[in-house]
Amino acid sequence: MLAQHPHDVTLPTFTKHDIKVQAPERREARSIAQGWLDKFSSLLSSNDPAKLPTLFHDDSWWRDFLVLTWDLRTIRSLSNITSFLNTNLPNTHFSSFRLEEAPHPFAPHYETPLEGLEWVVSLFHFETKVGRGKGVLRLAQGDDGIWKAHFLSTTLLELKGYEELAGTRRKHGGNNALDGTSGGMKGGLNWQEKRDSEKEFLDAEPDVFVVGAGQSGLNVAARLQALNMSVLVVDKNERVGDNWRHRYRTLVTHDPVQYTHMAYLDFPSSWPLFTPKDKLADWFEIYASALELNVWTSTTISAASYSDSDQKWTVTVKRNDGTERTLHPSHVVFCTGHSGVPLVPSFPGQDTFKGTVYHASQHKDASKHSDKLAGKKVIVVGTGNSGHDIAQNYHLSGAHSVTMLQRRGTYVIQASKGLFMLHKGMYEEGGPPLEDADVFGNSLPNAVQFGLSPPRSLQHHIEGYILTTVVPALNVDLTNRIKEVEKENLDGLAKAGFNVDFGHDGSGIYRKYITRGGGYYIDVGASQLIIDNKIKVVQSPNGIKGFEQDGLVLADGRKLDADIVVLATGYANMRTSVEAAFGKAEAERCKDVWDLDEEGEINAMWRPTGHPGLWFLGGNLALCRIMSRYLAMQIKARSVGLGKA
Repeated sequence: MLAQHPHDVTLPTFTKHDIKVQAPERREARSIAQGWLDKFSSLLSSNDPAKLPTLFHDDSWWRDFLVLTWDLRTIRSLSNITSFLNTNLPNTHFSSFRLEEAPHPFAPHYETPLEGLEWVVSLFHFETKVGRGKGVLRLAQGDDGIWKAHFLSTTLLELKGYEELAGTRRKHGGNNALDGTSGGMKGGLNWQEKRDSEKEFLDAEPDVFVVGAGQSGLNVAARLQALNMSVLVVDKNERVGDNWRHRYRTLVTHDPVQYTHMAYLDFPSSWPLFTPKDKLADWFEIYASALELNVWTSTTISAASYSDSDQKWTVTVKRNDGTERTLHPSHVVFCTGHSGVPLVPSFPGQDTFKGTVYHASQHKDASKHSDKLAGKKVIVVGTGNSGHDIAQNYHLSGAHSVTMLQRRGTYVIQASKGLFMLHKGMYEEGGPPLEDADVFGNSLPNAVQFGLSPPRSLQHHIEGYILTTVVPALNVDLTNRIKEVEKENLDGLAKAGFNVDFGHDGSGIYRKYITRGGGYYIDVGASQLIIDNKIKVVQSPNGIKGFEQDGLVLADGRKLDADIVVLATGYANMRTSVEAAFGKAEAERCKDVWDLDEEGEINAMWRPTGHPGLWFLGGNLALCRIMSRYLAMQIKARSVGLGKA
């Protein structure tokens, strides 16, 4: 177990360079970046990490996605970076470095993230022995006047010889001759007949078996198929998209459309800013069909085991017609949601309670029972997104009273205000190309992102162009700026007795998301109901003591009358999903999922899990789009002998 806050960092300051200069002089940002990149390229070509002190500050960071190792790594300090390169550089063979060109928003420019710290920042391109990628350099000027790397990131985006079958490499698909013939119909298959055969895997085994046909499973299946791997996705639901379609009636996405595109197929430009659940579910069906994904719905897993000697799985599934199939994929990807099985606590006296108790995962729509809600008292235990949405649903459906039980503080950000500030300059209309935004947005280490926000815009000059690009500010500063914009809402919540927690060090939502997977609410209306006293809030730091026939008793002895209690108490670690589907033995080979390792990278998610044939993919739509690319490349690399087993 790591220390409580092992990733708190204090950024150094350097001699501040005067950036108040005219446009022609601003061109020196490119000169500085190019000079550094030339020296860096020479150093890497000579395989001489001993020269790193001429290019890196003592307190420097390198975040690497699959370039130097087949993993996601963050290395801090000059000495550690030197050791990292000594071990991994000889097999990498960097080449073909070039800076991004203006007027791209990530071409060389100055940024001032905080007082006393200035960077020259640029996206750059490179190649290695096995692939091509992009990186981001952030150079700071020391007391000696020399610009050296403060932060560097390198990200592998494609494998040489195994490029995605997309864009200029897309499949032909337009041959009038039938597959398997020289032009005649005899013995051949047209497109539909071939697809029907492919989906059934009657004469072939899938390379990869994906569990779950939500945003995780569909994105990674699309990525893997673009890498010319055969993939089977199974889902217990009747239709693709049912994982959203069957959730509570009022659910909509909490992230804007510009941020949530899926791999290879953006949402249409007329798509709403926030997507209702059923519309998103229908889109998943369209996506699976358009990208020719092989999905078996109404399919459950009967048994599974992994052979270390064969490096193969044996997975038996039961299909909707009652038949069983046994498959032998090399890899399994669990895409069953952000978390594991529901955490459903039980309390003393609960069996004597005459009302209804259920977990939030079972909630559908209170309005379907509105004729029975008059006079009913509802208590929602938990104040995250689900807790708020369910409380709002019950109030609008006519419950006599709705009370939220809060144990600890919850961060609240309004979808109509602060949420857009998180994506400003990156994921918005007219923003940078999506691939580059994804690379740039993940170029800072997680520990630094706790202190450095998604960017706010600032004009800068590059070779005569006046551009608007991103300038990181302290995440604490961003959270404070959002706090000012949302002051009326936050003051109203405090007056109503709701405990708003702004996160460790006031760092806001991101740290809560990747370390806890919760502890926040993106406000789509419930906060105003709390402010107006239409939804009540009761604080109980020590939780619930037990139930009585007509209510529950808090740890401090207070009693709350209740007819319905909803336990919005979250979910267990994703390993529990593996245990439920594959058994304890396979689950015990996996690491715990989420939270951060010693380097500040997320445990076992989108990267090796400890089990050689099993992977996890989860998160919101944007994370699934971004990280499915890196996960697919790791699997492809192993399948062709590039990645380590």
